[in-house]
Amino acid sequence: MKGHFRIFIGAFIIFSLFIGSAIFAFDKYYYVDSSVEQEIVLDIDKEKIDEKDVKTELERLIEHSNRVNVLLFGTDGARADTIMVASYDFEKQIVDLISIPRDTYNPVPGHDLQGQNKINAVYGFPGQDGGSLGLKATMEEVLGIPVEYYVKVNYNGVKAVVDVLGGIEVDVPFDMKYDDEVADPPLNIDIKAGTQVLSGEKAMEYLRWRKNNGESGEGDLPRIERQQNFLTLIAKKSLSYKLPTVANTVFEYVKTNMSIDKVLFYSTKAIGFEIENLNRYRIPGTVSSDGHGFYIHDPDKTEQMMIEMYKQ
Repeated sequence: MKGHFRIFIGAFIIFSLFIGSAIFAFDKYYYVDSSVEQEIVLDIDKEKIDEKDVKTELERLIEHSNRVNVLLFGTDGARADTIMVASYDFEKQIVDLISIPRDTYNPVPGHDLQGQNKINAVYGFPGQDGGSLGLKATMEEVLGIPVEYYVKVNYNGVKAVVDVLGGIEVDVPFDMKYDDEVADPPLNIDIKAGTQVLSGEKAMEYLRWRKNNGESGEGDLPRIERQQNFLTLIAKKSLSYKLPTVANTVFEYVKTNMSIDKVLFYSTKAIGFEIENLNRYRIPGTVSSDGHGFYIHDPDKTEQMMIEMYKQ
């Protein structure tokens, strides 16, 4: 089972590895997070309300689904950077990868300082409001689905896997040139346009790029598309012939609250997955025009997207 364990971890993390951007170093080795989620017991309604009358269509679909939903993210200091939720339907062998822009507007009572009303700030909140569990709870609220687990990916793991695979061929659409000496570590991106094989270091530059020096940039949405496209490339190359090697490489670069028993269980369920069954989404919404750069997600359209996803 040890081999299945590592292969499953590799396969699952491949779906998240290229969430890209500034995913800075965590502890060096993979381990189960010591944070313990508290089980909340709700009192049964004394008036015996008919549940069928109060459940939404999405809630009914969730109730009869065997999907497992996992939050995948990295961090930029005290903030989450790129954020995704992987929804895995083991029965149909389908993975739906949902991107949540880090600039999504998300006001939280009691956290009113500048910059705290973006969803990426939740990770840095103190206490139960923040951290991995706080961000996981926020994803449940935004998407309207249960999110059972989280996986934090080490920045260095992205570079390591690309290098293990001998690089990834990418058609870079234009010159990417950006310098930020204030960043920790300093960020210096310099990639020429054209088809080329990117090393691990260059791959991270490609995934982190948001704008060129002196330009306003494209914002976060085009970057999400680049990340998802790159994810597909890395998954195809990994699943084709080097999955065990990639799994061993990834193993030391993740942190999760998924127990070993659960990993072993899901490892048997994931056998047979094919990359053609990886679907990519972004929560519906629009970029604000007030100069703050908020992404205003549409709850109604998000719910409809999740309904269609669960109906697959």
